[in-house]
Amino acid sequence: MDVRSSIEDVAWAENSSHVSKNLSFPKTLRLIRRKSFEKVQQNRARVFGRVILIEILPQSDSPLKMGITVSRKYGKAHERNRFKRCVREAFRLSYANLPRGYHIVVRPKRPKIYPTTSEIMNDLLKLLA
Repeated sequence: MDVRSSIEDVAWAENSSHVSKNLSFPKTLRLIRRKSFEKVQQNRARVFGRVILIEILPQSDSPLKMGITVSRKYGKAHERNRFKRCVREAFRLSYANLPRGYHIVVRPKRPKIYPTTSEIMNDLLKLLA
């Protein structure tokens, strides 16, 4: 990612009501409850990227909300946690360019692949644009 887009992301974050100056991932943008995840997974549309799978549920009355699921098949705890950190970072950095009005659940496409934040961000932007 180039410096210019990072500066633009930070500038957007300073003016946003959903994201604070440190590009946090607040509860208002997360799918937290099991019921929310199940609703998306039961009524979803699936899109496949190079490294991630996104399940999408249109929700016209809310901002874009994201949840992350990683099964034990993916790897050990530190590998699953790294994947989740990379997805959160990609979401924070690309939030300004993503469409609103959806609930999404992000999963790795296959076990034992370890994508970078930029690969995940490219998939997010390509699949949700």
